[in-house]
Amino acid sequence: MGIFNNAQMTVERGGSPVSSIPSFAAQVDLMSQQEAAYYGGAAPYQRYMIYTVGTYDIRQGDALIDALHIDPKRNALKQYRVINDPATELFQRHNEIVADLYRGT
Repeated sequence: MGIFNNAQMTVERGGSPVSSIPSFAAQVDLMSQQEAAYYGGAAPYQRYMIYTVGTYDIRQGDALIDALHIDPKRNALKQYRVINDPATELFQRHNEIVADLYRGT
């Protein structure tokens, strides 16, 4: 894995906060080029693997908002778009999420 950050995430679905999912801690790892290529990424890429602390109903297409880190290109909180159907590891009590850094307007 590449560089990682600890994050404090909230979830938005369809542009609205998902009130049933509380703010949660997560680890955000930059994917290697090989991993990103598997998911259809191309260089330069902004694809990440996100591991949650706890399990949540996170779905493909959801936006994850990181309350701890600012995206300097947008001068706003970092946002990630979930691109996979997140795996839930019940015995390890976490979700494994593939997400792209969102740089929309």
